[in-house]
Amino acid sequence: MFDAVLPLLQPYRGLTGPPPAVVRLWGEGSRGIWIDNSWGPAVPYPPVDHADGARNHGYMRTKRDVAAIRRIPEVADFPALGELLTSINALGSPIESVGCEKALTPSTTVPGATVLLGSYVDVIFTDASLNDAPENALLLACHLASAIDGCEKWWADVSMVLQRMRFLAGTSLPWGLMMQIKNYGRTEDEARKCWAETAKRLAKAVAALPQDFRWSEAQAAAGGLL
Repeated sequence: MFDAVLPLLQPYRGLTGPPPAVVRLWGEGSRGIWIDNSWGPAVPYPPVDHADGARNHGYMRTKRDVAAIRRIPEVADFPALGELLTSINALGSPIESVGCEKALTPSTTVPGATVLLGSYVDVIFTDASLNDAPENALLLACHLASAIDGCEKWWADVSMVLQRMRFLAGTSLPWGLMMQIKNYGRTEDEARKCWAETAKRLAKAVAALPQDFRWSEAQAAAGGLL
């Protein structure tokens, strides 16, 4: 997948801001890889109270810190999200999370489904310098998308979204990856169970990443990737 999608990324790799419109790089079934037309987060970021009453609790680093993950408000009633974040932020993982959100809403777009559990997890590479190369975010997106092949069978709709980030210490023009996970259900319980299935597969794919997982131009020229 990566070799096929990589040439489509090239026109956008030097962007100093988001593109004017969302860019579709790849799609199959209910999986997709995109470049967003809005900024990703500036890390760190402060707490924010939104006009609709929602609250962003601000950035809290969770790399190698299970206790910090347990303190994230979004995890409190949703252990499946905590398990995914634990895998992403594990000691041997090459990536870490920098934000997440979830929400249950009524669904009228999928026949038979009445509930949508929507969520996102923003991730970056722990080695800050790797975030300056969008190829690394794309390689990660392809790896994760491959892990949930056939996810429409359990009412999942998953987008791996590359985003230009406003700021990240140790970088010059950073890119991040937003894992946008939606699962539908006839009931809230079913939507949660379907979401947990998606998260379980993504967590397993993250756990399989070697610590030196990255795109290498030299190895790509030689016909292989790290």
